[in-house]
Formats: sequence, C-alpha cells, structure tokens
Amino acid sequence: MNEIQQTRRVLAHVQRAHGLAFSLSGRAASGLQGGAWMVADRDGRPAVLKWSASALPPTRIGQLERTVARMRAAGYPTPAWLAAGVTAEGIGYYVQEFAPGEPSSPLTPEKTDLLVAVLERQTGLLPNDAVDCNSAVKWMATGDSAERSALREMDTPGVDLLHRYDMLLAGFDRVELPAGDMVHGDFNSCNILLRGGRVSAVIDIEAVGGGTRAIDYACLLREAYVEDYGSEVIARIRAGGAAAAGRGALALCAAATAFWIVPFKLRHEPHRIEEILARLHQMAADLSA
Repeated sequence: MNEIQQTRRVLAHVQRAHGLAFSLSGRAASGLQGGAWMVADRDGRPAVLKWSASALPPTRIGQLERTVARMRAAGYPTPAWLAAGVTAEGIGYYVQEFAPGEPSSPLTPEKTDLLVAVLERQTGLLPNDAVDCNSAVKWMATGDSAERSALREMDTPGVDLLHRYDMLLAGFDRVELPAGDMVHGDFNSCNILLRGGRVSAVIDIEAVGGGTRAIDYACLLREAYVEDYGSEVIARIRAGGAAAAGRGALALCAAATAFWIVPFKLRHEPHRIEEILARLHQMAADLSA
C-alpha cells in the first residue's frame, strides 16, 4: 500500500470514528521529514492530518491530546486538535486546525525576538505525563548514544566534532539541567509560523515533553549557526538560552543538537556536510568563550 492509499484509509477511519467529513486535498507544504496532509470539510475549510506508526505511537496520542489542550488553555499558540486516535492497524493520527502563516525562516533579529518570546512562554508549562527531555538530551550529548556512534562512524570529521564538544563541556562544572518547562523538541524556524508581524502558530509538536526550555533555545541556536543567520541573531538566541538555564546547560543542549543534526544532514544535504561541521565547530568555540 502506498502512502496516499494509507492516508485515505486513515482519513476514512477519522470519518467513521469521529463523525467528521473530510476530503483529501493533497500533501501539505512541510519540511524534509514530511508527514502532513491537507484535508477539507464539506464547506471547504482546511485542516491538517498527520499520521505515523512510529512518531505517533498509541501510547502517546492521548498524552499529546491532553498536552495540546493544556498548552492552548495557557495561551500557547499551537493549533487546536479536532480529532485524534489510533486506527485498528495501530497507526496514530491527529487532525488539527489549519494555521495560516509562513515559516519564520530565514531568521532576522526582529523575527528572532518573536521566537524568543514564544520560548519564554514555555516557562513552567510542564505538560501532563511529560516525556523527560532532559534525560534524553544528557544521554545524546554524553552517553553511549546512537548520535555519538554515528559520528564515530564518520571517522576523523565526526570524531573531531565529538572531541570539540567534549572539551567544551569539560570546561564547566557538573552541569544540571533545570526542569519544569515545556520543551517543543523540534523548535526550528520552519515550525514557527508568522503572519502580520506576529507568531500565528507553533506546529509539529509530536516531540513535546518536559525539561528545560534551553533545549529549544539550543535547537534554534544550532540552526542559526548552520544556516548562517548572522551574529546578531546568534547573540539574541544565546543570551536567552543562557538566561533560561545557565551557560553550561546551554552548552550541553547545544552538544546534543549538534550531534543529532550531522547524521540528518548527511542524509538530506550531504554536499553541505563540510560547511556544516565547520559551523558547528564555531558554535562550540563561541560557547566556550
């Protein structure tokens, strides 16, 4: 069964299980990982369907639905879910309101201020039944993680990057990550939509959990280095992340996100990998200053 056929099966289940009449419009404009489909109700109002047997496991759907409701009740700008569940085949799905807007990429200083304001709204907004993002980040940065293994398999370029960030972290006393915040888990500019000079929506929240918002600051900081958004954008993100959790915690989170992005870029942008590694080395150098 191809992807479109499976999407139609999921949509048929949504109609039966929730009494919602949607028709499939086509794939949504999305990032490299994809997974979103545009649907419309009888009156032509758009919505977004996402489904996955891996990214949306049955045990996560209920938790995510509760978390979205709590986030929205606190004023966090993520779209409402219209339906969510699991098909008989074990495929998790949700349908959310369509949020108009354009991705905030590429970042400018003015856009960066808008995103930092959103990150600060995550303070103390610990989701119900939260996944522990802090432990995952610590393991990714300092444990025998799959990300570190992937870098070692690159031989000298990957090992050099590991060594550079290990040296960075050795320059700090024992780093503790504060807890209690909401963590988006993939906080990059393509997931933050802007309209009319303000943030209209934060999307792709499947990785949401609890921990320190410095994890999301580090994700955005890494993007700013990799995409070369400039020193002023970098300074604003770095200042916010350090204020949220301290310089050592931001460095730990930055190491984790640097290790994660290299295998991803090897798959999707292999022609850029030498340039990306150089910029990640620069991020480590700046964080150690």
